[in-house]
Amino acid sequence: MDDDHLALVVTGIFLFAVMICSPWSGLIDNGYVVRPATDADTRDATPLETVQVSFWELPPRIMISSVLFSVCPLLVFPVEFFFFLKMFSYFGYRKLATANILDSRTRSLIYDAIRTNPGVHFNELARIADMKRATVRYHLAFLSLTGKVTALDTRGDTRYFENSGRYSATEQKVLRSLRNSREKQIFLCLMDQPAMTRKDLVEHIGISGASVSWHTGRLSDDGLLTVTQVGKFTRYAISPEVRHSLEKFLIPLPAATRYRQTGAA
Repeated sequence: MDDDHLALVVTGIFLFAVMICSPWSGLIDNGYVVRPATDADTRDATPLETVQVSFWELPPRIMISSVLFSVCPLLVFPVEFFFFLKMFSYFGYRKLATANILDSRTRSLIYDAIRTNPGVHFNELARIADMKRATVRYHLAFLSLTGKVTALDTRGDTRYFENSGRYSATEQKVLRSLRNSREKQIFLCLMDQPAMTRKDLVEHIGISGASVSWHTGRLSDDGLLTVTQVGKFTRYAISPEVRHSLEKFLIPLPAATRYRQTGAA
């Protein structure tokens, strides 16, 4: 028996015990009549006398909260939070945890945008899906809860991937970096000419030395570049594993046009 079924059994036994211990005479003999009241009903009405209700006539949730509050007031909030989670679990998450998670057209569009744009940033995802940021954030939460998508968060930069085991950790980092035009240019240069220096990258890409150092530093921190100091020169190289990932995802470009790529990060 798994945890979910065990929880249901325990809850059922508890509710059954409460029902047995609770007085049924009021419900069986007289019952309760509830109808909506308006201002006209109460304006000239005579207030009824206060009716005392016994402890055992209270709802189970109130009974439990009252007992815990009398023992330790600090336990009330965790219990209330537990009831909220159980309600969300049975009426919300469990319903969406099945195969119908993508039956929603909005969620399906967001998932397809992530699947066809691995490593996409949140702002770019909202633009591709042509949806409001709040809408994307809401449905992303459900896609993450049900395991349809996963997020790679590095230095506060969050990128999204389909969670199907399709990409390894290294491949996710490579795909994220390839969405940055400068870092993509650095990869292209090093694919053609391994062990290039900082000066070589400045000349081929046409950006400042500080910019080269910033991007290569990020790639080095992610384990995508190896940095070697040879005399007064700093040389960069790509490991075999990263090169394999680049060859898998990087669209080959003619050598004559590779270094002319420009664009904002």
